[in-house]
Amino acid sequence: MTPARMLIASLTCLASGACEPALEVGPGFTDVSPRQLVRTQQGILYAVVPTCDAYPDCPGSELRAWRADRALEPQSFRLVDPDAMPRGGIGSAAAALDDQGRIQVAWVTRDGHARAAFIDPATDRWSAPVTLEATDWTDFGQGDQGVALAVDATGRPHACWNRREEGSLRIRCAFRDGEAWTPARTVDLPAPGPRRNAWHPTLAFGPDGTLWLSWLEGSGNYKPDGIIRVRSRGPDGAWRVPEDLAEPAMTGIDNGPSLLVTADGMVHLAFAGRGNEVRYRFRDASGWHAADPPLTRTHNPSLGPDGRGGVWLYAHGPVPADDLASRAVDLLAMHRPPGGSWGPWQELLKGRWDCSVAPRWAQFHHVLPGLLDFAFWDDRYPNTLWVGINTL
Repeated sequence: MTPARMLIASLTCLASGACEPALEVGPGFTDVSPRQLVRTQQGILYAVVPTCDAYPDCPGSELRAWRADRALEPQSFRLVDPDAMPRGGIGSAAAALDDQGRIQVAWVTRDGHARAAFIDPATDRWSAPVTLEATDWTDFGQGDQGVALAVDATGRPHACWNRREEGSLRIRCAFRDGEAWTPARTVDLPAPGPRRNAWHPTLAFGPDGTLWLSWLEGSGNYKPDGIIRVRSRGPDGAWRVPEDLAEPAMTGIDNGPSLLVTADGMVHLAFAGRGNEVRYRFRDASGWHAADPPLTRTHNPSLGPDGRGGVWLYAHGPVPADDLASRAVDLLAMHRPPGGSWGPWQELLKGRWDCSVAPRWAQFHHVLPGLLDFAFWDDRYPNTLWVGINTL
């Protein structure tokens, strides 16, 4: 092991406790619905994360981009372009690599705007931010995962974010066409009865160019009346009719959903049920199917790739279904191989990790897929970001 406590090992090593599984990065926190880790074409790992000094409003939050000191196995991170980093009340943020090797970033702000910019790793400079639109959303807190970003095969970034309309949160989406962003459009559909909040948009491209969007819709924070909705936009640019997953979910902060699409076109989705049970669904050519892991509870279960077509599911301190109040907050993971079943929970790290894990994944421009990077944070305040790396 290096003095910086870097992990390049197997999860067997993690579970045994024989190695240190994390590298401390600096101030920052992660969400589940957005993605915040990228590796450049040279294999340099970046983490693009907001900061939080105090829950829930994170006063004075900044958007920090952290760059690893070397490819493959970093020993430290440094702050990118601190004079130009976005400030002034940053909410959630999302990042993705484009075809030119630039890191595209989208975020929402406390003054009620959705914005975008990019970082050029060749110079490590932020571009001037552009405003995607006014959101009228100024009262978000940590855990309100209000933005998503994905880059298509041609290198165009596509973003979705929350905007408040008539007292409810809606989901708006746009993409960059050339050097300009298209006008935003609302893509969630009104629910029957009183308008409910559409929270936590998350995006994932399929290998055929289909863009998948999922979100959580419900009445209020920690209400067991949520619905996980999924909508896709085909390669022809047409949005399809939304699909609802039948089982109710827990509404509010700290509940993804987490979404990715493997190379076989299978859509994978994780979220918390209405009792905070870990739920997993997948969609193949015949539709949606349930394949839940053993019954445990957590917040914000998140999916990451295994590099072979299966998935890892990360969570903090899953506990028996009747014991959420006294849950541990250790960091854990479980694996599901292609066509297989969930393995047991494996302990990654003991400690105060009541947090959202952000695995690195993208359908396109995904550098070094054999390095399974994931970020998480210490829930003491101000938050400290950590990164773990696992090899196949």
